[in-house]
Amino acid sequence: MKKITEKQAVELLKKHAPSNSVFQKVYQHCKMVQKIALSLAQEIQKNGHLVDLEFIKIASLLHDLGRFQAPPKSEKSLQHGIIGAKILRKLGLPRYALLCERHLGAGITKEEIIKYKLPLPKKDLIPKTIEEKIITYADDLVGDRILTVSEVVQRFKKEIKNPEALKRMVRLHNEIEKLRGGTYFIQ
Repeated sequence: MKKITEKQAVELLKKHAPSNSVFQKVYQHCKMVQKIALSLAQEIQKNGHLVDLEFIKIASLLHDLGRFQAPPKSEKSLQHGIIGAKILRKLGLPRYALLCERHLGAGITKEEIIKYKLPLPKKDLIPKTIEEKIITYADDLVGDRILTVSEVVQRFKKEIKNPEALKRMVRLHNEIEKLRGGTYFIQ
């Protein structure tokens, strides 16, 4: 697989940003996601699991590459993962592209895409690898600030109104918590 450095990832974000202020906003979010994801990954690794830290370092920066064409609260917002994935595939970075596609919420199933008539490809967009799950989870914890898991669950209840998505978020939390050897599980 083609490799990309952290510097190249930042340059790629800059290239697609419509302005420096928009770049800074997305970049700061991605840096917070990176910090949390790397911290979780290191805990998980210390607990005896194999984790690709280099992939997490770069992929967490690139996960919102599509945000520049699909800003939050815009009509296309939900498509930002697909847009970022398309860019990364063209660059020969399919593993990073998969993360972009799969990082929304705690993932979205094909059935949900059809049921809710979401403007997404009709396929499962669920994080599969340990690295995808860590970055997806870290992204869920980062809003304008770092959120608690309880706040994320409340936000999901309020904004998403999809009981399956909420259950998936809780399962993702519990899976990450178990991998890192934590004790705060949600029922």
